[in-house]
Amino acid sequence: MKIAFIGDSYSAYHQTGQETNHWSYLLSQHFPKHQYINYSTGGRGYDYYRLAMLDAKMKDVDIVLTNETFNQRILSTITGDELFTLEAEASSNYETYALSNTYWYSIHSDKLMYFGNETIKKVPNFTEKALLETLRNTAASSRYHLYNKKWWDNVDKLYNFKHIIKLNLLADPNKYNNDENIAYAYIELMKAYGIHQVMQRAMFDKNEYTEKEKNQLLLDNDLIISIDDDHWSPKANKWVFHNYILPKVIDILS
Repeated sequence: MKIAFIGDSYSAYHQTGQETNHWSYLLSQHFPKHQYINYSTGGRGYDYYRLAMLDAKMKDVDIVLTNETFNQRILSTITGDELFTLEAEASSNYETYALSNTYWYSIHSDKLMYFGNETIKKVPNFTEKALLETLRNTAASSRYHLYNKKWWDNVDKLYNFKHIIKLNLLADPNKYNNDENIAYAYIELMKAYGIHQVMQRAMFDKNEYTEKEKNQLLLDNDLIISIDDDHWSPKANKWVFHNYILPKVIDILS
């Protein structure tokens, strides 16, 4: 079978501290008879997901693992003969693919970024300014957010892959799903090491809890890369793989 990972930085192989430590790579080694394609890239949103879904269908992928992400991210493609091209062969059964020659915008950074071959880039500066304004307005649009929410809620009904497995790796990135019964990988990880309870007590006592204070607790337990990078450490990736990912896929991939 062919398995695709379609997501943001928490599903990405090419991310600081991840690669062969990453839960997706651990999955490929746990079930080595399957072929794996990782489309995931840090900072990408649902419009990127939709292009990756199309490419995965064109590559006859059987199973897709995809994670919920932020609404306020958007891209614009400008050229290229193919949607995605091979980026790297991490092992005999694990490849990564990249979408190049794109402009990308996130409301969190509020700037236009270009990814691709500079020799192909032929968009003049005044067009870039207009594109920035267009993407900025779209990323802030409540209708765009609503469409993304509806698409995510129904993604497993829209495509005829054998399975689409939706992952909740981060706690409620868009604040629209308040279902306390959903198990978020990051929250479950913190609970396993007693950090979530500590954070809740600190929030109650101080009425605030800074990102750096949270990261320090995670770093003290060797669960993140660094105080400024809260992506999962090798230890955390192993925990997430065994306790969150594997239970969701073991019956399908065995």
